[in-house]
Amino acid sequence: MKLTIVAKHAKITDAIKEYAEDKVERLERFFDRINSIHVTLDKQGDSNRCEIEIAAARHGHFVASVTNTEDIHAAIDLCLDKSERQLKKLKEKIRGHKGTDKRKKLGRDVKRQTQRLPKDETYEDAVNE
Repeated sequence: MKLTIVAKHAKITDAIKEYAEDKVERLERFFDRINSIHVTLDKQGDSNRCEIEIAAARHGHFVASVTNTEDIHAAIDLCLDKSERQLKKLKEKIRGHKGTDKRKKLGRDVKRQTQRLPKDETYEDAVNE
């Protein structure tokens, strides 16, 4: 994973850079196909802005952007929360691919129907009724 941290309109201290690196590296727990992450920290007046752009293999780019007036650390945390939600949603979407959820539901329906049948009746007889 390639990690890039850039600052606009401000200088990044080593402490902020290390903080952002530590936090951003945790994103790999949520999705393991991340190619690169680009973090942009921006300060304009009283507002601090953090923008995280994630490039995932075969799944495009994700961008999370947060503006916070309190602190740059809070902006980084909020932006990471947003990125985590996006990656979790992507992973759930990939796992649900090709109708595995539908197959599970069909199996539950068949099991439910057959449990209600008397011993001498078959599944086809119950469906036809």
